[in-house]
Amino acid sequence: AANERKAASANVKNAKKAAEQEATEASEWSKGAKGNKKEAEEQKRQEQLAKKREAQRVLEEEEKTLKSKPAKPVKGEEKKAVKKTQKVEAFASEVKVVEEFSASNIDDALDLLTLTGSSTGGSGQAPITTGKGKDVDRHPERRFKAAFEAYKEREMPNLKKDHPGLRQNQMHDILYKQFQKSPENPFNQTNVIAYDANKQEEREHIETRKQDIANRLKA
Repeated sequence: AANERKAASANVKNAKKAAEQEATEASEWSKGAKGNKKEAEEQKRQEQLAKKREAQRVLEEEEKTLKSKPAKPVKGEEKKAVKKTQKVEAFASEVKVVEEFSASNIDDALDLLTLTGSSTGGSGQAPITTGKGKDVDRHPERRFKAAFEAYKEREMPNLKKDHPGLRQNQMHDILYKQFQKSPENPFNQTNVIAYDANKQEEREHIETRKQDIANRLKA
């Protein structure tokens, strides 16, 4: 019985010792785990700081680069600069040798004005003209009646004086035939163009007319 009590007592001591040892090991493991967690957190914090410092460095480098470059003009100013350059280039491309012309009457003088003005029409400049203050005439028939009446009123007294025996309708017929060949007839004007002519045909007509005027009035 005594031996059994000793054995039981020894078992209790051993169990208690084993429990204490297990508790000690558990405590040490817990401390180690906490230490590892802190180390991981510290490592993560350091990585975040490194990323922030790198981002700041990149931003500073970009700012230095931008400061070293000349400032670009704002969009509106850039457009104005481009337009100004285009105007200068257009003007330079149109510079021609100045030629001398002569005009002996009022019609020639009016035609001469078409050569001394702008020659490009449709681009913000004065339109091309073919004389007499009008560029092209697509409907000369609209002016025919009034033009003939003015011509007849002016020429009728001369016709009556030269041919007093003619009747009114005869004089009308004579003046009408004369008017067909008169430069005052709207259909005989050099700026007459077909009513359905396109823009290209219109420009070609105008340029041809201008060249004819230049050739005729050259000194």
